[in-house]
Amino acid sequence: MGETTRFGVSMDRELVDLLDRLTEGGGYANRSEALRSLVRHELIRVGGEESDREVAGVITLIFRYGTRLAPAPLDDYPSVHVSANLQIHLDGEICMKLLVVQGACGDVNEWAKKLTAQRGVVGRLTISATDQLVRELEQ
Repeated sequence: MGETTRFGVSMDRELVDLLDRLTEGGGYANRSEALRSLVRHELIRVGGEESDREVAGVITLIFRYGTRLAPAPLDDYPSVHVSANLQIHLDGEICMKLLVVQGACGDVNEWAKKLTAQRGVVGRLTISATDQLVRELEQ
Protein backbone atom coordinates (compact mmCIF):
# COMPACT_ATOMS: atom_id res chain seq x y z
CA MET A 1 0.00 0.00 0.00
CA GLY A 2 2.78 2.43 0.76
CA GLU A 3 3.66 5.12 3.23
CA THR A 4 1.89 5.20 6.60
CA THR A 5 -0.20 8.29 7.31
CA ARG A 6 -1.35 9.27 10.79
CA PHE A 7 -4.76 10.90 11.20
CA GLY A 8 -7.27 11.48 13.98
CA VAL A 9 -10.68 9.86 14.20
CA SER A 10 -13.54 11.13 16.35
CA MET A 11 -16.03 8.57 17.70
CA ASP A 12 -18.65 8.29 20.41
CA ARG A 13 -17.22 6.73 23.57
CA GLU A 14 -19.57 3.73 23.20
CA LEU A 15 -18.27 3.07 19.69
CA VAL A 16 -14.67 3.29 20.91
CA ASP A 17 -15.50 0.77 23.64
CA LEU A 18 -16.94 -1.58 20.99
CA LEU A 19 -13.82 -1.07 18.86
CA ASP A 20 -11.64 -1.94 21.87
CA ARG A 21 -13.64 -5.13 22.43
CA LEU A 22 -13.28 -6.00 18.75
CA THR A 23 -9.55 -5.29 18.95
CA GLU A 24 -9.07 -7.59 21.94
CA GLY A 25 -11.46 -10.30 20.81
CA GLY A 26 -10.11 -10.31 17.26
CA GLY A 27 -6.52 -10.69 18.39
CA TYR A 28 -5.42 -7.37 16.89
CA ALA A 29 -2.31 -5.74 18.36
CA ASN A 30 -4.01 -2.34 18.62
CA ARG A 31 -6.87 -0.16 17.34
CA SER A 32 -4.92 0.76 14.21
CA GLU A 33 -4.58 -2.88 13.18
CA ALA A 34 -8.31 -3.44 13.81
CA LEU A 35 -9.24 -0.39 11.73
CA ARG A 36 -6.90 -1.42 8.88
CA SER A 37 -8.52 -4.85 8.85
CA LEU A 38 -12.03 -3.35 8.81
CA VAL A 39 -11.11 -1.07 5.89
CA ARG A 40 -9.57 -3.98 3.93
CA HIS A 41 -12.68 -6.11 4.49
CA GLU A 42 -14.94 -3.29 3.33
CA LEU A 43 -12.81 -2.70 0.22
CA ILE A 44 -13.05 -6.39 -0.60
CA ARG A 45 -16.82 -6.36 -0.01
CA VAL A 46 -17.48 -3.47 -2.35
CA GLY A 47 -14.77 -4.44 -4.85
CA GLY A 48 -12.71 -1.35 -4.42
CA GLU A 49 -13.69 1.38 -6.84
CA GLU A 50 -14.05 -0.84 -9.90
CA SER A 51 -17.28 -2.78 -10.45
CA ASP A 52 -15.56 -4.94 -13.07
CA ARG A 53 -13.04 -6.30 -10.55
CA GLU A 54 -13.11 -10.08 -10.36
CA VAL A 55 -14.38 -11.40 -7.04
CA ALA A 56 -15.52 -14.64 -5.48
CA GLY A 57 -18.26 -14.87 -2.92
CA VAL A 58 -20.95 -16.89 -1.21
CA ILE A 59 -24.64 -16.08 -1.39
CA THR A 60 -26.50 -17.47 1.62
CA LEU A 61 -30.28 -17.84 1.45
CA ILE A 62 -32.45 -19.03 4.34
CA PHE A 63 -36.13 -19.80 3.72
CA ARG A 64 -38.99 -22.08 4.72
CA TYR A 65 -39.20 -25.47 3.08
CA GLY A 66 -41.71 -25.22 0.23
CA THR A 67 -40.89 -21.58 -0.56
CA ARG A 68 -40.69 -21.22 -4.31
CA LEU A 69 -37.60 -19.18 -5.11
CA ALA A 70 -38.13 -16.85 -8.04
CA PRO A 71 -35.92 -17.55 -11.03
CA ALA A 72 -32.93 -15.23 -11.34
CA PRO A 73 -31.45 -15.93 -14.77
CA LEU A 74 -27.79 -15.21 -15.28
CA ASP A 75 -28.35 -13.97 -18.85
CA ASP A 76 -28.07 -10.31 -17.78
CA TYR A 77 -24.89 -11.05 -15.80
CA PRO A 78 -22.51 -12.79 -18.24
CA SER A 79 -19.50 -12.58 -15.93
CA VAL A 80 -21.22 -14.48 -13.08
CA HIS A 81 -20.38 -18.15 -12.75
CA VAL A 82 -21.92 -20.39 -10.07
CA SER A 83 -19.19 -22.79 -8.90
CA ALA A 84 -21.25 -24.64 -6.29
CA ASN A 85 -24.88 -24.87 -5.20
CA LEU A 86 -25.62 -26.54 -1.86
CA GLN A 87 -28.97 -26.78 -0.12
CA ILE A 88 -29.41 -28.22 3.36
CA HIS A 89 -32.28 -28.52 5.82
CA LEU A 90 -31.46 -26.78 9.09
CA ASP A 91 -34.52 -28.38 10.65
CA GLY A 92 -37.84 -29.78 9.42
CA GLU A 93 -39.05 -26.48 7.98
CA ILE A 94 -36.02 -24.24 7.41
CA CYS A 95 -33.65 -24.58 4.46
CA MET A 96 -30.31 -22.94 3.72
CA LYS A 97 -28.95 -22.56 0.20
CA LEU A 98 -25.30 -21.65 -0.40
CA LEU A 99 -24.19 -20.47 -3.82
CA VAL A 100 -20.47 -20.04 -4.47
CA VAL A 101 -20.09 -17.46 -7.22
CA GLN A 102 -17.37 -15.72 -9.21
CA GLY A 103 -17.54 -12.76 -11.54
CA ALA A 104 -17.30 -9.00 -11.88
CA CYS A 105 -18.07 -7.36 -8.55
CA GLY A 106 -20.90 -5.25 -9.97
CA ASP A 107 -22.57 -8.25 -11.62
CA VAL A 108 -22.20 -10.45 -8.54
CA ASN A 109 -23.70 -7.74 -6.31
CA GLU A 110 -26.65 -7.07 -8.64
CA TRP A 111 -27.46 -10.76 -9.15
CA ALA A 112 -27.21 -11.42 -5.41
CA LYS A 113 -29.67 -8.57 -4.75
CA LYS A 114 -32.25 -10.31 -6.94
CA LEU A 115 -31.86 -13.49 -4.91
CA THR A 116 -31.72 -11.97 -1.43
CA ALA A 117 -34.59 -9.51 -1.94
CA GLN A 118 -37.22 -12.20 -2.48
CA ARG A 119 -40.18 -12.39 -0.15
CA GLY A 120 -39.74 -15.05 2.53
CA VAL A 121 -35.97 -15.18 2.06
CA VAL A 122 -33.30 -13.97 4.45
CA GLY A 123 -30.13 -13.58 2.43
CA ARG A 124 -26.65 -12.19 2.39
CA LEU A 125 -23.76 -11.93 -0.02
CA THR A 126 -20.29 -12.39 1.43
CA ILE A 127 -17.61 -11.22 -0.96
CA SER A 128 -14.09 -12.59 -0.78
CA ALA A 129 -11.27 -11.32 -2.89
CA THR A 130 -9.54 -12.99 -5.76
CA ASP A 131 -5.78 -13.42 -5.50
CA GLN A 132 -5.19 -10.14 -7.36
CA LEU A 133 -7.20 -8.02 -4.94
CA VAL A 134 -5.72 -9.70 -1.87
CA ARG A 135 -2.19 -9.00 -3.15
CA GLU A 136 -3.05 -5.34 -3.74
CA LEU A 137 -4.52 -4.92 -0.26
CA GLU A 138 -1.60 -6.61 1.50
CA GLN A 139 1.02 -4.33 -0.02
